[in-house]
Amino acid sequence: MRMAIISDIHSNFEALSRVLPELDQEEVDLILNLGDTVGYNASPNECLELLAAQPVWSLAGNHDLALLELERAEFFNIIAYQAIVWSRETVLPQHLDFFRNLPLTQAGEGFVACHGTPSSPDAYISFHFQGKRVLSTLRQQSDVRVCFFGHTHRRALWYRDVRGKVALHPIVPGKMSLDRTCHYLINPGSVGQPRDGNPQAAYAIYDHQEFSIQFKSVPYDIAAAQRRILAAGLPEYLAERLAQGI
Repeated sequence: MRMAIISDIHSNFEALSRVLPELDQEEVDLILNLGDTVGYNASPNECLELLAAQPVWSLAGNHDLALLELERAEFFNIIAYQAIVWSRETVLPQHLDFFRNLPLTQAGEGFVACHGTPSSPDAYISFHFQGKRVLSTLRQQSDVRVCFFGHTHRRALWYRDVRGKVALHPIVPGKMSLDRTCHYLINPGSVGQPRDGNPQAAYAIYDHQEFSIQFKSVPYDIAAAQRRILAAGLPEYLAERLAQGI
C-alpha cells in the first residue's frame, strides 16, 4: 500500500487545496489524516468538504475533540481557545457527525496511527524520553514497525534499532529507505500551520512494500489564508505566524 500522511490541517483551506492535487499525482491508495482538522484558521467547512471527496482515514486530534467538548479547550492557550470557540460557532451542523465518529487511533498493515501518542491525543513526542517511551511500547507489538503521529506541527523521524538505541534520523530530500529491523515514529509535519520554519504545507508519502518514507511540502497562497483569518475576526497572530512557519 502507498499512503499519503497528512496532519494538522487546522482549517487551512488554501493549504489543503494545494496538497490534495499533489496527492492525486502521487497515485496513493489512501490518505491518512492524523487529526486536528479544525482550529486556528478560518475555513473549517471548506476543508471538511474537500476531505469528504477523498479516500481518507481521519483521526481525532485534541482540537477536534475540543470542538465537541469545549471544556477540553480550557487547557489551550488563549489564542487556541478563541479559535476553537469560533470554530464551534462556525462549523455547520451537518459536519459535526464527522467529528463525533473519529477514532483516536487507526491500525493498518505494519503500522499504527494516532494524533499525539497511541495512548493520548494530547500527549507530545518532542523529546528523547517521549520518543523512547512510545517506541518501547511499540516494540511489544510484533506486527507493528511504524507509528505515525502529528500534534507537534514539526516533521520528525524517530527510530529504535535492534540494540535499543533511540534517536532522531536526519530528514533528507527524496525517498528514504527504512530499516526493517528498526521501529519508527514518523511525523509528516503540518498541512495548515507548520512550526519548523518552513511555511509550506507539509505531508509525507509512505510505501509499505518498499518500506520507505518521503517528506514533501508545497507552497500555497498564504496571503489568502491570512485574509480569511483577519476577516473572521480571529487573532492577528494566527495570520502572522503562517508566513513565518512558526
